This record gives sequence, structure tokens and C-alpha cells, in this order.
Amino acid sequence: MKKTISFFLFLSVLFLAPALHALQAGEVPAREKPAIYDPAADVKALIAAAMADAAAGQKNILLMFGGNWCPWCHFLHELFDSDRAIRDRLQKSFILIMVDVGEKAGQPLNTDLLELYRVKGMGYPSLAVLDAKGKLLAAQSSGVLEKGRGHDPKKVLAFLDIHAPGE
Repeated sequence: MKKTISFFLFLSVLFLAPALHALQAGEVPAREKPAIYDPAADVKALIAAAMADAAAGQKNILLMFGGNWCPWCHFLHELFDSDRAIRDRLQKSFILIMVDVGEKAGQPLNTDLLELYRVKGMGYPSLAVLDAKGKLLAAQSSGVLEKGRGHDPKKVLAFLDIHAPGE
């Protein structure tokens, strides 16, 4: 009986410890977070509209490819909101468009844009920077912007600084 209880406790600790650690760290699984990607969005129309706004505001367009199921996409998006320097750089220099690469009605979304903006096979999130005319300036896996269990604010800000218009 004692061996059975001990084994049950061992299994409980083995399987619950990572979940408890995640809760203590404030991590919420991506499936439980608010949606940051809209599978119904007409991304091509958003890019076209952003091109006009980018030209008027002297901004570039930042495409963030990923999906609501992607924890790293949520991590990066949260960093965009929570880090003041990153948030300020984004507001000043970019129009952010979230490009969903999930599925809608069993059909993959925006696969043509993955190829067009050269992020196919990079993993998620991936970033592409366009100028106000829609010309691709950079395609980047966000993996190189990571540090530990998140994205390094200094690396993310450096990426944005390098790709800001006129910089």
C-alpha cells in the first residue's frame, strides 16, 4: 500500500511540477490566452492599407507570422506591449500586422505570404519588414532574438532600430 501511494505521489510530482512552475512564473498556455491573430483577416488588404499609412507616416510595415496556438508568438507580442522602448519604437516607426498561419475550415492560411516574404520554414514567430511600397527589407526568424525562456528586449529593440525607416 505504501509503495502504491509513494508511486502515485512520485507521478503527481513528476507531472504537476512543470505546471506549477509555469503558474508560479505567470505563464499561461497559449490556448488560454486572448487571441492575437485573426484567422478571418484579409492580410493582403491590411498590407495594402498599411502601405498608404506607412508612406504618410514615414513608417515601415512589420509582419509577425504565427498563430494563436504558438506560445512564443504570445511571448513576443507581450514584449511588444510591455517593454516601453520596444512599444515606443513600434509606434513611431512601424505598422504591425499579425499574419495568422493557422487553419480556417481545414485550409492553411496565408501560405502564399510565407513564400512571398521569405519566412517559410523559419518557425514561429517569424518577422518580415516591408517599406511603404511593400518591398521586402528583411525576413527574420525570431529565434535569434531569444534569450532563455523569452525574447531578449535588447535584441528585439536592436532589430527594430536597424529596420526602422531612415535608420
